[in-house]
Amino acid sequence: MCRKLASWRLIALSVLAASTLPAPSFGQENLLSELYGLGAHAYHSRDYAEAYANLTAAVEGGSRDPRVYYFRGLALENLGRPEDAQLDFEKGAILEVATGGDQYPIGKALERVQGVARLRL
Repeated sequence: MCRKLASWRLIALSVLAASTLPAPSFGQENLLSELYGLGAHAYHSRDYAEAYANLTAAVEGGSRDPRVYYFRGLALENLGRPEDAQLDFEKGAILEVATGGDQYPIGKALERVQGVARLRL
């Protein structure tokens, strides 16, 4: 299973790296959404390193989805990198304001995140 995900991630990164478009195309958006989903799933499964890897791939691919930054920040917190986590929380907030908060279901995505972690967001 891990090899399959690693292979898929390598293919995904290759496709993203080959693109020269300044903004993600429709196909890229689908791929970035898939990476977000894999990252969020890994986070909820408490596989924080895998969550970080998938979400970082989405960031490097040009994702403008605030949820990507929020979940990567949460993963970073659990990996013992609170300063980096704070930077991701701030970037997520900037993107959330820029998109008006209507484009992405942020509240729904974060409803399972509770306690101190949620307060930091």
